[in-house]
Amino acid sequence: MKRISIIGTRTRAAMTALWVAATAATAATAHAAAGDVASLYGPQPPDDAAYLRVINVSAQPARVALSGSEAPQTLAPGVATRFSVLTPDTPARVTVDGKVLADAAGDVHAGDAVTVSLARDAKGWHATRVAGRYGRIDGLKATLRAFNFVPGCSAKISVDGAGPTVFAQLTSGAQDARAINPVSAKLVGQCGTAASAPLPLPSLAAGDSYTLFVYGDAGKPVLSGVRDALAWPPAVH
Repeated sequence: MKRISIIGTRTRAAMTALWVAATAATAATAHAAAGDVASLYGPQPPDDAAYLRVINVSAQPARVALSGSEAPQTLAPGVATRFSVLTPDTPARVTVDGKVLADAAGDVHAGDAVTVSLARDAKGWHATRVAGRYGRIDGLKATLRAFNFVPGCSAKISVDGAGPTVFAQLTSGAQDARAINPVSAKLVGQCGTAASAPLPLPSLAAGDSYTLFVYGDAGKPVLSGVRDALAWPPAVH
């Protein structure tokens, strides 16, 4: 009986050691998996954040500073910033060449995404502000967004200018969005019969988000685009 008892004790000890080792291995695997996920997606902004970006639709470069997480930068014509992340109680503010633009300001709420276009005339810089929400439309497809900043133009965006219509009757100062299958295509923006130069759509995967901008004037529209990206985490200075 003693011999059986000794064997049982050793067996229990071995099983305990195996369980401890298995638990440690499982924890290590879970930690590694969490690290992989963090590496893949990166740190995420707070759930109650709002977002702000700028596109320069003028023919001149602009020195732009946004409230939030995006660093000050010089924007060439047709170039857009990333989305600056605004934490609660951070006002939406756009500064161009050292001057705060009053027409770019406005209240923002959690989940809002504000896009501001910058135009310049003899009186200086002016802003057009369009606010929306940026939830994913379809996780199995890419999301395509469009903004029309052409005064007096009901814009159309189509494939090659004569192919399938991607966005139709996009009024001035408006935005729209749709889910698309990841495809290769050249898109053209139109104001009536006036057409932009073709814009090659980059390779987009399911879950990606890309924004198109129509700007210029109704007689000579311009179409540009940018991948939607967040300036997060904030740069360390």
